[in-house]
This record gives sequence, structure tokens and C-alpha cells, in this order.
Amino acid sequence: MYIEVAAHRGNVAHYPENSMPAYRSAYEIGADMIELDLHMTKDGEIVLIHDGDLARTADVSGKIKELTLDEIRRADIGIKRGEEFKGLRVPSLREFCEFVAAENDTMQFNFEFKDYFQDDEQWAKVCADKIIATVDDYGLWDRSFVNSFDGRLLSYIDEKYDGRFRLHGFYPYSILGGGRPKKLYCACLMKCKNPDGTPAFEGEVNPKEDFDALINQGVHPWVGASIQKIEDMVCAAKLGAELITSNEPAFMIGELAKVGFRTKE
Repeated sequence: MYIEVAAHRGNVAHYPENSMPAYRSAYEIGADMIELDLHMTKDGEIVLIHDGDLARTADVSGKIKELTLDEIRRADIGIKRGEEFKGLRVPSLREFCEFVAAENDTMQFNFEFKDYFQDDEQWAKVCADKIIATVDDYGLWDRSFVNSFDGRLLSYIDEKYDGRFRLHGFYPYSILGGGRPKKLYCACLMKCKNPDGTPAFEGEVNPKEDFDALINQGVHPWVGASIQKIEDMVCAAKLGAELITSNEPAFMIGELAKVGFRTKE
């Protein structure tokens, strides 16, 4: 059995999230995939950052959609992680694509679209179209996935581009905000709460019926960064998980190899 490992925002165990060193490290440790987050700037550029604001990860605050690329590039996204990372800048999507185009052609990419319909439908559509066009310029879609928590955005992409892309969603589907495309390629199983606020299940691994529901629909079951213990990953693998997105990808790769879950037939 071979369980793929995606480096969540790059190798964030050792580098600032969504930074070029974090992405480079994902190659060095042998990750199968890089997961990265995308927003559109005030002047219509695409940048790689998780939050819609600089405040958490940078030395300044400011909303991405209210700042130009040049303004965002002045922010330091390394200093909060450590003095040795001082001076790191928010990468643009083109910068990332230029980098990966020069690397090997086996790495996969999970592009998470972070501008949502609920915030500004037209903005989200323009952002999505620009991401798609940019990745097209570098010929990367044959090994990439379109990922979003916004089911309506996924539906827009699916319909506009005639089902061209492998769509990544989340399960239970209620996470997608009440809408989802007709067909998902994969879905990340996540822990949700009951209406009364209590956890829907014990532990971190979704119950067997959740895995079975996806498998029966022809949707590939993936699990996310909340799975941190190897015993939980083994449990998820036995239930059908095919990929884990991890904050500690090197650790997860090593531990999976020890139990025989990194063997390609």
C-alpha cells in the first residue's frame, strides 16, 4: 500500500508557511504533493498566503484584497518564525510556477482557492479564472487539483470549464456551505460538531461510514493535518484513506514507511 503525503503549506514543520523555502523543502523530503493557498491582490495578482490578512504571518497587517502586490511584497513573513527567516516575502503564484517548472515533473499540487463567493462572488470568480489561466501557462494542471471550502465556487469552476479539473472538496459536505459540484475527485474527511456543539465522534479519524460513503460515490478519501499520530494515520489507511495532508510531512513519510504504507507495487 502507498499512502501519499502532501506538504501542508509546504514543509511548515521547519519553515514559515507558504514560503518558498517551505515549498523547496517539500521536494527535498520526498513529499508527493504540495498544498498551497491562493488569494488575489487589489491589482489582480495572485499570491500564496492562507489568511485574507497579513496580520498572523507577517510583521504588518492589511487585507490582501486591499493591497497591491508591491505593498504585500514589502511584508516580512519570516521574522515571526525566527530571526533566521527574516526577510522572506509572500510569493506570487507566478514565482511558484517558475520554481516548480524547473524541478521534477512528478510533484503534484493542491491549489486551495481562498477567495469565496460568500465574501464577494465576482471577486472569487475573477480570482479563480486568473489562477486557472496562470497554472495553464505552465502546463501544471495535469498533476494538480482545484481545492476549496466553497462548494459554489467549485461548481462555478466545474461548469465553466466543462468538468476539466479534478476537484477537491470536504466531507461531511455541509462544510462546503450548502453547495457542491456534481462530481468531486477527492474529499478530505474532517471532524465536525453536532448541532449542540459536541464532537460528532471521538478521536481524530472519521468513522467507517464516512469513508464508505465517499468510496461508494467514487470519491477518493483523503485526510487532513488534524491527523498527527501514526496510529491515527494507520487507522485511516485501513478505512480507505489514500492521502494525508500533513504539517510534518517528513515525519509522516518516515512513519508510514515503517509500517509498510509507502510501498509502490
